[in-house]
Amino acid sequence: MAVVSKTGGIRMMFAWLVLVLALLLPVWFMAAGLGSKFGFWDYGFGLLTMTFQIGPKLIFGVLGLAALSLVLGLIKSPRVKIVILSLVALLIAGLILGRIAGFRTYAQSIPAIHDIQTDWSDPVYFSDEMMARREGANPVLDNPTVPGTDTAYPEAQLEAYPNVRTLILRAPPEVTYAAAYTTLDELGLEIVTEDEAGGMLEAIETSFWYGFKDDVVIRIRPQGEGSRVDVRSVSRVGRSDLGANAARIRAILESLSTKLDVMDMPAG
Repeated sequence: MAVVSKTGGIRMMFAWLVLVLALLLPVWFMAAGLGSKFGFWDYGFGLLTMTFQIGPKLIFGVLGLAALSLVLGLIKSPRVKIVILSLVALLIAGLILGRIAGFRTYAQSIPAIHDIQTDWSDPVYFSDEMMARREGANPVLDNPTVPGTDTAYPEAQLEAYPNVRTLILRAPPEVTYAAAYTTLDELGLEIVTEDEAGGMLEAIETSFWYGFKDDVVIRIRPQGEGSRVDVRSVSRVGRSDLGANAARIRAILESLSTKLDVMDMPAG
């Protein structure tokens, strides 16, 4: 009489191994992001090599092993625990693959631009101090074009982010300046230069993953009895900011619009 293992034997061990590999997938991607942030390797290796080149191969490898484990679990008893472990591994790898695919789809749906501002006809400029911090980073240009095209940034930005535009407030510049300072602090940005007389504030935001740095400048000018607010946000590295700069500018403008009376503000 044949003896049937009640524990699943090698099949059970294989199923557990596959599950452990699946659980290590998010660890791999977290290591890619945090390793770049803390300087263990540059963002190119962390984002491009670890995340987008090696990462998908690891995911498909785990998916293949999980599918094999599922088949082995179904061919004979005991089945339930092996099948459950295999399905959990498939689910984890599948969710991560879906996340990566969604990220790629979103990146392809927006223009490959990394310099966003509210008024390209009257550009906001960074101070010499901020430009010194940006040494070796993406250039800050008056008329950049989308890589590989003849499309100017203002045109691409207007189509993708039509609600990023100048904000007009009823408050005088000194009141607006104080509110802008508070806004940057509330949003967690590192304020690096303050020029209340000139109506300028500059700050840096560092992303949690990969440690990407984006530089922000707010310019406040008199507008009648009120204030005219323009904002520029520029990434230091990368051709595309994946919408981060536009989202940051919108957050700043929306915060100011809740603190002060608005005469004109971005739609949407």
